[in-house]
Amino acid sequence: MRISTGHIVFIILFVTTSISTYAQVINAGVRGNTAVDLLERLNDDVLIKSPDLVIVMVGTNDMLNSKKLVSYQAYEDYLERLVIRIKQMKSNVVLMTSPPADSVYLFKRHDKKLFKESPNVKLDSARNRVHHVAKKLSVHYLDLFQVFNDMNLPKHNSDLFFKNSSNSGAADGVHPTALGYRFIGEFVFRYLKENLLLKNPQKIICLGDSITYGSGMVGRGTATGDTYPAVLQDFINNEYNSINRPSKN
Repeated sequence: MRISTGHIVFIILFVTTSISTYAQVINAGVRGNTAVDLLERLNDDVLIKSPDLVIVMVGTNDMLNSKKLVSYQAYEDYLERLVIRIKQMKSNVVLMTSPPADSVYLFKRHDKKLFKESPNVKLDSARNRVHHVAKKLSVHYLDLFQVFNDMNLPKHNSDLFFKNSSNSGAADGVHPTALGYRFIGEFVFRYLKENLLLKNPQKIICLGDSITYGSGMVGRGTATGDTYPAVLQDFINNEYNSINRPSKN
């Protein structure tokens, strides 16, 4: 049989796809979202796509956005309803806590008088609620808040992981830099690998707010560029490429 140029192109595309793509990571982060927002768009953005795994990170706006503040109990209730609906689809769930914030910058955008507790005390309390839901509903729990807290991050105007005036010219203190997103993406990948949550093939949906979305990053809202879902996608592909790469004798 004569092999045409069309056959060759098809074979190259087939082999390339087979080698390099092992998981489809979908960025389902939306700026400004709270737990109740995730509930409202859960069907369209998650359930109809039948994911194998859903990574949920939400809480920054529930706890720190002065226009969207909710009680700890309301936050926990919304989160529990969210997890129950995902589990009904037989998808695995990883609940990830939101990272700490720089209060100095935060209070430049939000009225300090509206906060009865400091921002990171609130996020730590929300973290405990996330852990309670994860334990109650027997899903995975990934404590990103504690990891950054143990590193004493963010540090006002002196760290490289969260946007600040020194590293990006942005008086932010909430959203990670490209380095911060890479750290999160690798952290998530290591957790998935260590807990045997990686499969070939699989569909992973990263559900959350602007931190998942990747505000200000190349590829924001996607699993390309510098967002944490993009980093996760790259790590998964590299992992399976190394496994399947022929060894040299």
